[in-house]
Amino acid sequence: MKKLIDYKEEIHKCSKCGLCQSVCPVYKITGNDCSVSRGKFIMLNGIIKGDLKLNKNVNKYLDMCLKCNACKDFCPSDIDARKIFLTAKSEYFQQAPEKKIISLFQSNFVFESVLNMVKITTNSYRFLKFDKLARKFYPIFLKMGNLGKKVILANEFVTVYRLPFTVYPKRLSPLTIVYFKGCVNNYINPKTKNATENVLSKMGVKILPINFKCCGVPFLSCGNVEQFQEQAVFNLAQIPEEFDFFLTDCASCQNAFKEYRDYIEDENLLKKLAKIQEKSMNVNEFIVKNIKNIEFSKQVSFTFHKPCHLENIDFIKEFLEKSKNVEYIEMKEFDKCCGLSGEFAIKNPALSEQISLTKAQNAKDTNADYILTSCPACVLGITQGLIANSMNLADYLPLNFIEFIALAEKI
Repeated sequence: MKKLIDYKEEIHKCSKCGLCQSVCPVYKITGNDCSVSRGKFIMLNGIIKGDLKLNKNVNKYLDMCLKCNACKDFCPSDIDARKIFLTAKSEYFQQAPEKKIISLFQSNFVFESVLNMVKITTNSYRFLKFDKLARKFYPIFLKMGNLGKKVILANEFVTVYRLPFTVYPKRLSPLTIVYFKGCVNNYINPKTKNATENVLSKMGVKILPINFKCCGVPFLSCGNVEQFQEQAVFNLAQIPEEFDFFLTDCASCQNAFKEYRDYIEDENLLKKLAKIQEKSMNVNEFIVKNIKNIEFSKQVSFTFHKPCHLENIDFIKEFLEKSKNVEYIEMKEFDKCCGLSGEFAIKNPALSEQISLTKAQNAKDTNADYILTSCPACVLGITQGLIANSMNLADYLPLNFIEFIALAEKI
């Protein structure tokens, strides 16, 4: 694994041209040069030279990053700022006073215990129909300011909408699928998992019963590389040697498996990971490639937000070619970050909400029936923006693309 000093030459490649300022969502709001790659590189260069210390203040600016890779995509020197910032975060974490507390909380026992408590709580909450009761008080919550909006956001995140899954697909020849469900599906809200398993099972594929742990993204984001490595080793060990496809419904989880290669040294695991990557695919892409046509009972329209870590969106074009009674309306800046980005939203709530608000407004301006994406965090980010805009959530229900497919009358 690389150290910050290993990125010395890459940091020097930054010409301070400022092009990253034009694409960084955080800089557009703050106007603070320390919140954009150019400013962070100046600080990190000072740390490498010994002129600055990697302290809490520097770490605060490292946290002001969505890790959306917009700066890398626009950088004439092709500098991977995200990897550099994650490396700096890991080095700060190693010497941070709060390391022991965070490491304890993120240990497998405590982390899994917390997630299981969340699962019990959310299941009980839905069983007692508190989610439906809370929706009746949304107008009152909206008048309570930020606290009321957070209550609505939390309620929406755990609410399972009973979508009428009436899917009758043509069965495929037997395929063996490894389906990585992710923490949201397993512990908080299983609606995307339900839709995925509904469609895949009726397509005739065999989903292997594998119990994975968290992909590790939360650990990597806060600099806890050791725990990220532990998650990687465990998850890779669960995957059998023989399978046809490795599917995820979350762009961030799929990207985490790609990042494993930078943090694993075991040659056998690296070979296994390479094989997994060859068969890795977003579940929406897999389904669209393996169906002949899709028909909705009435004319519907959708817009799509591209998650930052979703590389291939060609499935949308193929979906439209195979679909009947469906219209796609592209929103403005469909490929720009929604503003959530996990830890970023926790540490920078005001910035996160402002970015999400713009994303939600762009979606609303399309007048599409559905707002779709392929990441549970993005669903939450868009929902956050809708609430900030005081929009009627019943009119703008964000869904994972697979949930929209599950609404089709015929496949």
